[in-house]
Amino acid sequence: MTPLFSVSQSEITPQSFTVTDESTDIPGTVTQRRLYVQNAYGVYLSGDGTVDYDEWPLANASITKSYLVEDTAANIKTDWLDINDDVVETLNINYPLSEFGKQFFFQLVSAQGLTPGIYQDSNYSGNLAIFWSNIVAGDNAVTYGNSLAAAQNCYNREIQMMQEQAKYF
Repeated sequence: MTPLFSVSQSEITPQSFTVTDESTDIPGTVTQRRLYVQNAYGVYLSGDGTVDYDEWPLANASITKSYLVEDTAANIKTDWLDINDDVVETLNINYPLSEFGKQFFFQLVSAQGLTPGIYQDSNYSGNLAIFWSNIVAGDNAVTYGNSLAAAQNCYNREIQMMQEQAKYF
């Protein structure tokens, strides 16, 4: 078996993301999957409080979860199990889930059309650049540096800017 999955986050509803199983050569002994989602602080976002995972039926190539509340650097793990709940294969991949910030950035840029003079405000321009830089740096920290902690630090800065947007924008 060659385990593989991909993750995509919804632009329309950024609290939702979809994990798609792209594995090949899955043996007949695999009867179920489990999805684990852990943030940069080691907290499981998946599960129901008694278990740290979500069941992912083999009949469904994809599973969509809707429990994000802000940009999150996440470790996503899938276990492929047999009928006895023994792990046949496992795969961990770190993902940047940063659509909240990207959507906010889009709203800021769209608002420039309504108030074009705002871009001439040096505080606005500088803060817009800092905001976007934190999103890109967070994404790159996960994608290239494989560091959830560095990514979440960047996301936390842009989250703070969103929460205090009157101060920055």
